[in-house]
Amino acid sequence: MKLRMLRKLLLPLALAGLSAATPAAAQSVSGEQWLAHVRKDLLPFWSSKDALGDPPGAFPTFRCNDGTRFDAAAPCAELQNPPDWIKSELGRNYLRMQGRQTFAYGVAFHLTGERRWLDAARAGAAFTLAQRDPAGGYPSWLENGKPMPEESARTAQDQSYNVVGLAMLFYLTRDPQLERALVAQQAYVFERFWNADTGMLRWVPTEGPPEEAQRKELVAQLDQLNAYMLLVTPYLSEPARSTWRRDIRRLCDLMLAHYYDKETGRFFGTLDQLDSRQPGGRHNDFGHTIKTYWMLLLAARELGDAKLEAFAREGARKQLAAAWDPQSQAWGSAWTATGINPDKSWWIYAELDQVASTLALEDRSQANYLKTSWPFWLKYLTDHKNGEIYGGVRRDGEGWPNPIKIHHWKNGFHSFEHALVSYLSAQNQAGKPATLYFATGDRRADFRPYVLPGRVLKVEVRDGVEKVRFRVGASR
Repeated sequence: MKLRMLRKLLLPLALAGLSAATPAAAQSVSGEQWLAHVRKDLLPFWSSKDALGDPPGAFPTFRCNDGTRFDAAAPCAELQNPPDWIKSELGRNYLRMQGRQTFAYGVAFHLTGERRWLDAARAGAAFTLAQRDPAGGYPSWLENGKPMPEESARTAQDQSYNVVGLAMLFYLTRDPQLERALVAQQAYVFERFWNADTGMLRWVPTEGPPEEAQRKELVAQLDQLNAYMLLVTPYLSEPARSTWRRDIRRLCDLMLAHYYDKETGRFFGTLDQLDSRQPGGRHNDFGHTIKTYWMLLLAARELGDAKLEAFAREGARKQLAAAWDPQSQAWGSAWTATGINPDKSWWIYAELDQVASTLALEDRSQANYLKTSWPFWLKYLTDHKNGEIYGGVRRDGEGWPNPIKIHHWKNGFHSFEHALVSYLSAQNQAGKPATLYFATGDRRADFRPYVLPGRVLKVEVRDGVEKVRFRVGASR
């Protein structure tokens, strides 16, 4: 208890010290520091044989906090008696986590130019592609090598994240095989899960388990945009690009029509549960709401819809202000009946940072959040001993009890995306170009800095890798 009180007293001073090291007009963490974070804090955790899989590309869903692979015969302390929601899953390897780890290796190559990370991403993508169901889509998980569950019980959210790694690798390489796989997956999702009666994507196909088939979930819609559609659409061949743009519009319209709450400016996570519209309801948090605004903003830019872009930008600003915890000078995680929950959830924190980073490209006032939120992430959410990011910490930076860093909902996806977007934003704030690496085989390809606006300054090619310098934030 004394330690907790001491940390509460010292936290504002620590944050002040971190940000005071640079001029008031500069960001608190530089682009070079974000690259160092990737190399020193993140990549060591993902470079071991246990991480890379056996065979390489078959990434394990569960690993111990020190990075070693989970062994059911001799489990590490944190996985000996985990919460029930983890315990029941320990024998499974999830395709959505396979996809997310593939994404992480893609970002590692994107930021460093090191081919070993591109090779790891390709190995992960090959494993994913080998799991494709002849009937369409991918299993949710493998159990003793068997694809599970039956096709009609697989969720739309899993179908989106199963291919997030394919999407990142296609963005980096423009591989026609990956394009075909992504086009086929999008067509499968919108044919198999679309419910014409409700005008939205189902959680599972209509003949799936009855208690699941009736669910109306924001993430069934949202994560199609987030996991692959908005990253991939600009580079698709016709007629696929026009089809995807039409479906992007459908998803945006239905989320606004069904899930948006005009009174609060928030998005409900579900529509069919007793607590769907209450604080604490499933997915009623700042993470899902701010991610929805980010996807609407990116979709508006892809569609050339200035009205939707203005709506998304203003809504995002208001939610960032609502999520800010002045005491910790960092983000909270969810609204409550009396205010906000000031504890920090790694993925919610990452999404809030990413949206603030995006808005700061045009509105420097939004960078004020980052002056203390970035240092908080690096100081308290980062595991400096074993690498990677903790699942969460309390308002004072103290860790949650028995934190399990890698499981069937957490691996490197959010930590690497956060580092990428933070690097790009930091370079913009410092007035410096950003350097990213691609492997398209065409120096005249349409290069963009991830999902952010930017202008190509220079392209250099060496050993089949394009080193591209961008002016981030500049109009195309």
